[in-house]
Amino acid sequence: MTVKFKTTLKGYYSNYRDEIEITHGKKTFKITSATNAQIDYDVTSDDGGAPGSCTVTLYNVAKESLNDFAKGDHIVLKSGPADLYGILTEGDITKVNVEAKDGQDRATVISFTEGADYTKLPKMQSKFNGSKMVKKTVTVGKKKITYTKKQVKKLNITFRNKVTAMQLISRIKSEAKIKISSIKLKENHVYKKGYTISSKPLAVLKSIVKDCKSKMYYRHGSLVIETGADVNPYNEHLFLSLNTGLRSLPVANDGDGGESTFTLECEEDPRIVAGSAVDVDSEILKGTYRVKNAHHTHDRSSYGMELTVHA
Repeated sequence: MTVKFKTTLKGYYSNYRDEIEITHGKKTFKITSATNAQIDYDVTSDDGGAPGSCTVTLYNVAKESLNDFAKGDHIVLKSGPADLYGILTEGDITKVNVEAKDGQDRATVISFTEGADYTKLPKMQSKFNGSKMVKKTVTVGKKKITYTKKQVKKLNITFRNKVTAMQLISRIKSEAKIKISSIKLKENHVYKKGYTISSKPLAVLKSIVKDCKSKMYYRHGSLVIETGADVNPYNEHLFLSLNTGLRSLPVANDGDGGESTFTLECEEDPRIVAGSAVDVDSEILKGTYRVKNAHHTHDRSSYGMELTVHA
């Protein structure tokens, strides 16, 4: 792919800083490297649809402060050098684990899943109840008596003939309160015989997006829907070369699900996540490529980013 767009060399890969923001009930607090807090992280994102699994590790957290965050709290992770600093990801905490001391340090590992957890949303049903007549049998003495009784029944939400995918998505995201930061369908599929919602909201959305030959996944902790065919759907200007961002030459991958991909070892850049378009200039790879998955890491000694791009 050789389509070109405006690129920029903005930012230097040094003077990094990190910050986490945790919302615990009505209270929100921050921990930042600006006050000498050590914040390590391991963050993934993928355009295949599954939310990334992420961890943040803090050191020597006071025991009384451990009560300030717990499973279910919302966490936002920010990172980057001065010119590129911003939100890397966010999500809901799934586990807090205090590990044994490593030398003089005690590690607190916070695990979270990228984005809001919509898998637990209940099935959407009509606000109007239906009914049906059912047979009941009771025993009185030695005699069995059978009778019919009206039973209230919850109804599925049903849409008229020729309803469009966009109409369905708008209704589902509104009623189920699912936040989607960007929607662009490759095809606005028309359901000629109407549509009945018979599953949970997220599962229904995935099915509709598939019917539209499009993709749904998380970016920076937010759900997005896109065509999967656009060269640069988020209008990004990201440039990678051995002089800017790339640490080594790209490496071709064999057998990546039958798809041709390349792995890029890079300097940490919080702007680049699944779905990003990067302009690569190297002997091995030259042109504009979409990011299939991104793996961001920071430990005590270094920052790093590994990208897999669609060839």
